[in-house]
Amino acid sequence: MTPSFEEKEISTVLQAFPSLQMDEDKRREIAGHIRRERELLEQMKKRKKYAKVIGGAVASLASLALLFIAYQWMPSEAVPSAQQMNTEGSQKVQAAGTTSQADKVLTLDSQIQDYIEEAIHKTNKAYQPENMTVIVTDPNNGEILGMGNLKRPTDRVPHIVRAMSDPVVAFPIVTLAAAIEEGKYKNYETYESGTYEITPGKFIKDHNVGKGWGQIAYLEGIQRSSQVAFAKLSERIPEDSLQQYFERFGFGAKTGTEQLNEQSGKIPNMDTPYDKAMAAYGLGGSASPIQQVAAVGAIANGGELMKPHVTREETNHIDKGRRVISVETAKQVRAILETLVNNKPGSDTAFSIKEHTVAGRTGIVQKRDQQGNFIDGKYTYSFIGFAPSDDPKLLVYIAVDNPNTDLWVRLWGQEIVAPPFKEIMENSLQYLQKR
Repeated sequence: MTPSFEEKEISTVLQAFPSLQMDEDKRREIAGHIRRERELLEQMKKRKKYAKVIGGAVASLASLALLFIAYQWMPSEAVPSAQQMNTEGSQKVQAAGTTSQADKVLTLDSQIQDYIEEAIHKTNKAYQPENMTVIVTDPNNGEILGMGNLKRPTDRVPHIVRAMSDPVVAFPIVTLAAAIEEGKYKNYETYESGTYEITPGKFIKDHNVGKGWGQIAYLEGIQRSSQVAFAKLSERIPEDSLQQYFERFGFGAKTGTEQLNEQSGKIPNMDTPYDKAMAAYGLGGSASPIQQVAAVGAIANGGELMKPHVTREETNHIDKGRRVISVETAKQVRAILETLVNNKPGSDTAFSIKEHTVAGRTGIVQKRDQQGNFIDGKYTYSFIGFAPSDDPKLLVYIAVDNPNTDLWVRLWGQEIVAPPFKEIMENSLQYLQKR
């Protein structure tokens, strides 16, 4: 069967945007939608109205690419029509959880999507990772401005909503927030780093083979990503409170984003002090990238958990989240995360950018097989950060899965993950300032 004009156009877009991979059935479904919309689109005198609503440049390929992303993220009946996209509405978005059926427009931004695609392409060319995932959001309202993935999932669960084992980038941030909220953390109180016997025969070791750095302040422990520091903080958080904080930040439940087949993940078992200490550091349980983005977004925006979304309704309502920590606690956590990126001995200084301060944290975790056993020599390196740290406009999550490199895993951040993060964050902030 000869491909239709619309199907050929889709093939062109897929070549331009490598992460927009989809099966033949989905292509035909989208082609049908384009055919229905084409007559209306041609009636528009200029495509810039269409692009303006979705926040991008005046380019038909980019606009279509955003439609394709939306189709992968939500049921086809939920994708805005061309007429809806051409409606110039308020910049205010719908309150979270509303059931209004008002017209919707996409939050995705074609220019930011270009930055994501370019970063994924460069990383793949240099290191051929098994996978790479990027999400860019506005943490103040939960709008997803761009997203990309190197590889197509083998099932119908997109990687950004797939629960992944050991969420070591976000869980420690929530642990820190919980300790501060409960009044159990002080920056300059000291502890003995290295190796900690939390219960008889059960040891927690820092990542330098348990040697540690001697007697250091908790702030330095956080900056050095000391597992012993988080273990000791977990002991201070009362009884079941740590699990309640994980739940409060949205873990163990679906975010409610538009994507079908979203997985809820799992909060790890915390019945013993050892299990609780491991959970505090993110070792155990599972969470999706979008759950981690939402949780850290609550730190960035002052303490409110927002629902991530790729559409917004044309109303004058302000998006409201659910408060999970106080404004003051969120401010203190942001300040600490800023030191990780901008001050020695912070372990994430490679992620700093020009003109703006970044707050964030890396996570390095050994991959597991389907039975939950660690796989020797295979790791995922992730980073989540927002900027400017004192008034965040953007949050960027990036994860690189088992790149093809001889570099020591601790250098992956500096050499492999930091460059695409910085490129996306710097370019996107400059673009938003000029827009």
